[in-house]
Amino acid sequence: MKFRKVVVKDIWQGEVCEEYPEKGVYYEEQGMVIRCDQWGAVEVNYAKPVEGTDVVLVAQGAEDLHLDNADLFIELLMTGGATE
Repeated sequence: MKFRKVVVKDIWQGEVCEEYPEKGVYYEEQGMVIRCDQWGAVEVNYAKPVEGTDVVLVAQGAEDLHLDNADLFIELLMTGGATE
């Protein structure tokens, strides 16, 4: 169960968007991040870590994985990302 606090940045038109970084928790084994914006909205996305930093990148238009699967969000929180 490896997870860590990260800064989440989006890829926009092929470039890293520096304007609106968000806070998140990155689950290394799953390659997923729970991210929270400045208004408290939460998303779960696939992300790629930037080596040697506390930054992960999320692709433009990435699917919010917990919209159709609320259990995913709860399981990530409750288990620290452990899978059965």
